[in-house]
Amino acid sequence: MNEEESLEKLKNAILRGDSNKAIQFVNESIKTGIEVKEILNRAILKGAEEAGNLYESDEYFLPDLLMTGDAINAATETLKNSLNGKSEIQSKGTILIGTVEGDIHDIGKSLVVSLLQGQGFDVVDLGSDVPPEEFLRKAKEINPILIGLSGLMTMSISKMVETVNLLKSENIQSRIIIGGGILSKQSCEMVGADDFAKDGWEGVKKINKLLRI
Repeated sequence: MNEEESLEKLKNAILRGDSNKAIQFVNESIKTGIEVKEILNRAILKGAEEAGNLYESDEYFLPDLLMTGDAINAATETLKNSLNGKSEIQSKGTILIGTVEGDIHDIGKSLVVSLLQGQGFDVVDLGSDVPPEEFLRKAKEINPILIGLSGLMTMSISKMVETVNLLKSENIQSRIIIGGGILSKQSCEMVGADDFAKDGWEGVKKINKLLRI
């Protein structure tokens, strides 16, 4: 099996929501020497993007999305374990991340968490449907270098605005990035975030740029 076939099988397993096959194909990809970035970018992230597009076009429904999310989490956890087994990476700092209140979308955020952990960040994931007050409480507790707010739905933007306003009113100094396919430069400015990203891989690159790493 060549590299392209291996990554395509992993992507399709994710789209089918088949966690066992996703784990199998991640392990096979690692054994054949495919770079971690390629596995993430061309298979796991690609599957997440396609699943999100199918959901937004009403070809996928919530149960489909949740099954796909389980497969993505299984694949990224397998990949993360392989990274941890190969090297000890000194922490680059703590990042706080979560999907804003009213939104249960978890796919892109889960990808970003695994990508960041693989790059040596300590990531505190609050999960989905997180109210502004919980972001504030946790930010005061752990003093993260960056806070990431995720959201898939249009209504999520108003909750991002509310969350950022609360954080700034309490003098939280962390850099803030928002993520989701619905976002634009205009919505980022409206929210008051430092930057935005439409997908997981772009998000990780922008986070590194914001932190100058």
